[in-house]
Amino acid sequence: MKDKILEEIQSFQQLWVGGYFGENNEKRNQVGLENYLQHNVGKQLNILEIGCGRGRWSKYIVENLNPNHLHCLDVLSDVHNNFWSFVGQEKKEIITYSQVKDFELNDVKDESLDFVFSYDVWCHISELGQKKYLENLLKKCKHGCKLLIMYADPYKYYNSEPNKLWFIKGYLPKEKVKNCKTNEEIFDLAIQDSDGQKIPGRWYWIGKEKFIVNCLNFGYEILSEDLKIDNTNIITLLEKK
Repeated sequence: MKDKILEEIQSFQQLWVGGYFGENNEKRNQVGLENYLQHNVGKQLNILEIGCGRGRWSKYIVENLNPNHLHCLDVLSDVHNNFWSFVGQEKKEIITYSQVKDFELNDVKDESLDFVFSYDVWCHISELGQKKYLENLLKKCKHGCKLLIMYADPYKYYNSEPNKLWFIKGYLPKEKVKNCKTNEEIFDLAIQDSDGQKIPGRWYWIGKEKFIVNCLNFGYEILSEDLKIDNTNIITLLEKK
């Protein structure tokens, strides 16, 4: 397991020089997500952001949600991501940045978090990595901590992007794809392969049903299976009981 996790972490090392920024288009509806955060997340909270990249969401959270503290995690360094240049050096008073080498969350204090946010990140994390995060987040979250997590579901993605079936198929074993007779068989194969080969930047199509089962197995409560803000990907809202 440790070798698989290390291999996954290492697959990110040379990606997104200058920091991943994310897509801001109508289908992804990031303005809608901004509005949701501003009207549904309290102030003066201790917030964890998993996979901050260049800091597109970090900057928004600090400037609009007025957190007590924001802890940003990313597999790449703040220098690689050009994080402080984008977010602002003055934000160091309220933001802690940690480069992760595993999914253990050792830099985050136990029972310290009021809210967890992750967008455009778990789609790049295998099911094994997601389970490790879910397991370790339990120790870091206060009771009642809410977690907002976006991830990849091939059915929803295809409904939004029917011209991008190639993108769903692109990460799957070619010999198995050849045996699929329908799109549904391809989508099911994608979900089955959510712990598949580690390819830099690949999407892991865990799917809503499997993700929710994993959350329930760790004892989380599902507040919303899909907030239906992003028209292309699932955003699930869960809570530590």
